[in-house]
Amino acid sequence: MSYNTFSIIAQIDDKDEYAKLHTEIGNLFPAAKIRQVVHPFNGIVGQVDLRNIDKVAFEEALQPISAEISKLNPDKKIAFVEVDCFGGQCTSEGRVFQNGEILLEEETDHIAHVRLLKLISDNYQTWHFEPFTREYFDKKGGIWGQINDGPLKFFGVGLAVAYKDNPLFRVDMTMNELLIQKFGKFTLYLMEPLENTIKVLGSVYDDSAETLDEITAIINEHILYTKAYVFIELIDKGEIVKMDNFGEDGFRESLYRFKSFNDRPFPEANSKPVASVPKRQERRKEEDHEEDGPSKSFWETIKWFFGK
Repeated sequence: MSYNTFSIIAQIDDKDEYAKLHTEIGNLFPAAKIRQVVHPFNGIVGQVDLRNIDKVAFEEALQPISAEISKLNPDKKIAFVEVDCFGGQCTSEGRVFQNGEILLEEETDHIAHVRLLKLISDNYQTWHFEPFTREYFDKKGGIWGQINDGPLKFFGVGLAVAYKDNPLFRVDMTMNELLIQKFGKFTLYLMEPLENTIKVLGSVYDDSAETLDEITAIINEHILYTKAYVFIELIDKGEIVKMDNFGEDGFRESLYRFKSFNDRPFPEANSKPVASVPKRQERRKEEDHEEDGPSKSFWETIKWFFGK
């Protein structure tokens, strides 16, 4: 599934500044969805899905509009970033304007957005930026992090065994991916794009205290017993929950979106829940048309997973 967006991003200091920029972005980019940024700085993002518009016409109008909105906020650095993802591989490009002038321009690269956003906020440090995720303007929050110790099968099996028989949960597992979903509440997705590096991703659809307690309990029990960190961004509440056990060592993010890593992604995360584990990954093509549950037992899948 492709992902191609254009975003206007600025750091903000207060609610009045947010309201002013919200109005200006809405007037100059009527197709944009607009929402606050929670982490790693307080900000605003306006985003246009480039798959749904005339991209050539949009790009022709972009330069004067970018200059205009930056002139309306002469003291503020504003980033204009395009992100393009397909098959797990992502690139970005863009510019940073201030008072109508270009301060920085980055051509297409795997980490172009990092350099652009670092210029508007010294707090920007990671490759992951939650507004560049598919459901940012619909979900209540996002989950992201990393496990730096051991292969996915050690963490995946524990999670799968814990929730495979719970009818409220959907469990899907392949050799390099694990998805745990509580329908209407949250999705937790683990993948191993690099050896002994597991990425933790997810979405929060219900930001109640009860759901947050359930998510943090899963992370504490099944992830944080090893070297790992997980952030939970609650967008509407403007809060971030940080969970890690690195102590004084800190953490370093591993980059992986410079190449495709998964040719057969899972079905949509918000589809109906299924308390099952699928058959072998190479047979998923046939399974895409089967919704009545797996024909292979959970323990047969586990044996295959460990190469038995």
